[in-house]
Amino acid sequence: MTIFHFALLRSLRKKSTLITILILPAAMILIPPLWTEENAIGFSFFGITILYGAFLLVRSIMTDRESRTIVRIFAAPVTTFQYLFQNLLGYLVLLMAQILLFALVGSLLYGWQASIAGKLVLGYGLFAAVSIALSLAWNSLFRSSAISGGIFSVVVSVMALLGGVFVPLSLLPDILQTIGMLFPTFWLSSILMDITGGNPPFEFWVSGAVLALFTTAFLIFGSKRRLE
Repeated sequence: MTIFHFALLRSLRKKSTLITILILPAAMILIPPLWTEENAIGFSFFGITILYGAFLLVRSIMTDRESRTIVRIFAAPVTTFQYLFQNLLGYLVLLMAQILLFALVGSLLYGWQASIAGKLVLGYGLFAAVSIALSLAWNSLFRSSAISGGIFSVVVSVMALLGGVFVPLSLLPDILQTIGMLFPTFWLSSILMDITGGNPPFEFWVSGAVLALFTTAFLIFGSKRRLE
């Protein structure tokens, strides 16, 4: 069994992961008020479930480090790159499956046009990638999964507030909007505003490019930290 397949199976066996990436989004998509044009807050909330889902998935790497399983893995002919790449690819596949299912069900229930569904898949896919990379970089800063998870919950709350999840970006003071640009959630909100008609189309691609840059930076930082 490859590391990739093991990452998939291990993730699917965890109840917390299934609740976050499957049950919770399924419950959300069945609540029509979350997806109306007047509100549409469900799109932002779904982004937060992706972020939390990515964190729970990537936490398996920290578990391997805490349990010293990583030492036994590296005793085999496995490089750090192979270990990280196959694990992170497995996590991305799970999140992309979640996103594709979300777009399909949303299109059937609410009549989203193919262009909108396609942009949602692309936008959320970019955010899923940056969420995985951010979680890798974040967990590399800690030796305890309990401490990492506790602080991360606080950080996500701040990211959600300044990133336009709870309050639309247009209603935030300029100084808070400027600070919010430091967080990936801000750029996801910008993508969602474009999809729902609030931003010029070119801003979708600008925001997507920024998320790609965030992903690259977090991956470089997280992969440079020692796993042992």
